[in-house]
Amino acid sequence: MVLTSHNLNQLNRYIHKSSSMKIKLLVLAVILQLLSITSFSQNSSITFIEKPWVQILFQAQSQNKMIFLDAYTSWCGPCKWMAANMFTNDTIAEYYNKTFICAHFDMEKGEGVQLAQQYQVRAYPTLLFINPSGEMVHMRVGAPQKMQDYLEMGKIALTPGEGFNSYMKKFQEGNRDPKFMMKYLDRLQGAYMPINEPLKQYFSSQKESDLTNRANWDMIYLYVTDMDSPEFTYLLRHQKEFEKLYTKDSVNSKISGVYLQSLANLCRSRSFTDESYNQLKQKIKDSGFSDADKVLFGADLNLFQMKSEIQKFINLAYSGIDTYYAKDYIMLNRMAWNFFQITTEQKYLEKASEWAKKSINLKSTAENNDTYANLMFKLGNKSEAVKYEKMAIELAVKEKGSAKEYEENLKRFQE
Repeated sequence: MVLTSHNLNQLNRYIHKSSSMKIKLLVLAVILQLLSITSFSQNSSITFIEKPWVQILFQAQSQNKMIFLDAYTSWCGPCKWMAANMFTNDTIAEYYNKTFICAHFDMEKGEGVQLAQQYQVRAYPTLLFINPSGEMVHMRVGAPQKMQDYLEMGKIALTPGEGFNSYMKKFQEGNRDPKFMMKYLDRLQGAYMPINEPLKQYFSSQKESDLTNRANWDMIYLYVTDMDSPEFTYLLRHQKEFEKLYTKDSVNSKISGVYLQSLANLCRSRSFTDESYNQLKQKIKDSGFSDADKVLFGADLNLFQMKSEIQKFINLAYSGIDTYYAKDYIMLNRMAWNFFQITTEQKYLEKASEWAKKSINLKSTAENNDTYANLMFKLGNKSEAVKYEKMAIELAVKEKGSAKEYEENLKRFQE
């Protein structure tokens, strides 16, 4: 039973109307009981001890437990989100409270300043796992959004040899085994640390003729992002060979991704000029990559969006989405939603509704049904809007996602 404000007001009125002290005391006892039940029914939370660091270390030593240290700042939005949404998750809270000594410090105040220096904290939030001797065993930067991520990082920290620090030491000792390197690079990315140099050192230990083997393809696919690197150049030269081994779609996806990322990085850099951008586009055209036109189309869309050149973005998308993304349900839905947000012209909204409907036909999801419903409502077709918003709600429930926004939309459509 949950004590609501309505219940409480009713009880208060009853107390004030009662002349009997016994009745008043009885009702107060009921309120206290309800309050205790209400408190018990709330989600649990990670319990962070509030002690000086030296005392936290002493407690960890006396209990032979590892310390989980949440390194945050007062201005960090992801820190606040994580505290409100993940540290209050029952499963996470139970596991961390049982397994670790949990502590948190503002890294810009008090002892936090020294701890940030000691453990080389440079980004927030940083989640640290520290053994009773004060040595960092494992770390993760950022605010993971899945419950399993928190359980997994705890498990890694507790498993000897699996933490971030152990992998750093093994790499420094010369370990270049592919399986080890895959995990090491994953640890580095999880800590927001650069991977280019260790990746370069790994590939320098490999024969060029071995780059097509499974381990090296996995390494290229997951971690190579430099279009001028020897590995990417080799991939381009031997594209057909890679396609036979690992499918045309995966190879095209990798090459396209590297090119798009290179163009996006240039667009965000201070050295960006129209001339440098066009030179890079020409280099990609000259590479011989079969999907170069599609890559450049996507890059121009990204550039116009970044520069807030809305009409150029709309015109380009209107003329090219059906050519390059007719079978991509995710891109079709994304562009349909973009048009819904940025334009009121009927011809563009009608085109967006075509994209959303194509997306649904390719793969019906809560998101694309919601997009189509919103477009129908904006175009004045309320019956279709209601029909497809109900489908979005049904799919959201089936997919075990949140249907709250869709339910609110449905109420608005039915008004």
